Amino acid sequence: MILYEFEVRSLLEKLGVPVEPSCVVSSPDDSSLSSCLKAIGPPFVVKAQVRGWGRGKRGLVIPAENEGDAVRAVKELFSASYDGQPIRYVMVSKRVQVLREYYLALMLDADAQRILLLASREGGVDVETLAQRPGGLLLQPIDPLVGLRGYMARRVASYLGVEVPEVGRILSAMYTAFWRYNMILLELNPLALTDKGLVAIDRKAIVDDDALQLNDDLRGFASRYEEELSEIQRVSVKEGFAVVELGEGGVAVVGNGAGLTMATMDYVEQVGGRPGLFLDLGGGASSERVEKALSLIMSLGKYDRILLNILGGITRCDEVARGILQALEKTSNRHLKISVRLSGFKEEEARSLLESRGIRAFQTLEEAVKEVIS
Repeated sequence: MILYEFEVRSLLEKLGVPVEPSCVVSSPDDSSLSSCLKAIGPPFVVKAQVRGWGRGKRGLVIPAENEGDAVRAVKELFSASYDGQPIRYVMVSKRVQVLREYYLALMLDADAQRILLLASREGGVDVETLAQRPGGLLLQPIDPLVGLRGYMARRVASYLGVEVPEVGRILSAMYTAFWRYNMILLELNPLALTDKGLVAIDRKAIVDDDALQLNDDLRGFASRYEEELSEIQRVSVKEGFAVVELGEGGVAVVGNGAGLTMATMDYVEQVGGRPGLFLDLGGGASSERVEKALSLIMSLGKYDRILLNILGGITRCDEVARGILQALEKTSNRHLKISVRLSGFKEEEARSLLESRGIRAFQTLEEAVKEVIS
């Protein structure tokens, strides 16, 4: 789960990371806004809270010279959106005088079973851009069994050209947060040098979804996240489906594997159809899982055409067929068109099950797509 910036700020502040004075409002008419602005004092920076990156490039970070400008900025941001989602929170912060900006991050390298410490002399820049520049990014591996060591902080401080104790304290707090809150990524971008020292003025973090119930703070964040979910998102999170709605109507595309499902959607569009929903069942889907997925799609009332593209292996084709039949038994939608392409383990058994109920299972994707968009 991607945390809101104000959530990351609260975690880091508890651990002693220097942060600027800030407050958060949940509506343009929030009664706390006036007292917040007076407590912070101008100038301000007003930032939409989003679960993602690149908000500055989308006009969702607005500087404000006085309280009136800040109030107008808050209203403007609440009327905006990010990737189609409404802005639910806005953070108002003291705009600090920045002498220089740096980049500092901890990232999980799961393949190598280690943590990567990243640092750059350039802050406010995408890490992908920094990585392409010679010398633009310092990379320090950390063995989880050994942990963060003093020489690592000294190396980072020397590279950045800042005081060792200050960097050491911030890195120590970041490392503690990374472990305590089961983070996959923790990023300070930028970490600003001011006349009072280093201040983390923009913070981002991704937390392992499987760890959200292991900590009181994370449980609160998870509750907030769940309240924001649509019904289909809530069910998909509970059941472990990967679901993306692309718009009203169109063909609901179901597959077992993200790559297969995306390729199927591409083909639907290529031959003149319009994909409306993506649903990845994952591997080894049981009949119950298939039934829940199809019932979820049917319950939305937006899709009367469903295309399933299943490659049998870990996923048994006959289990998929049973799930399809179970879902169809429970629907009253007589206008539903369902097209199935099955190939692989237990394919013949699946085809017999479906055809016994008048449902044709196609051997090629071309045939199945032609059927569903006709």
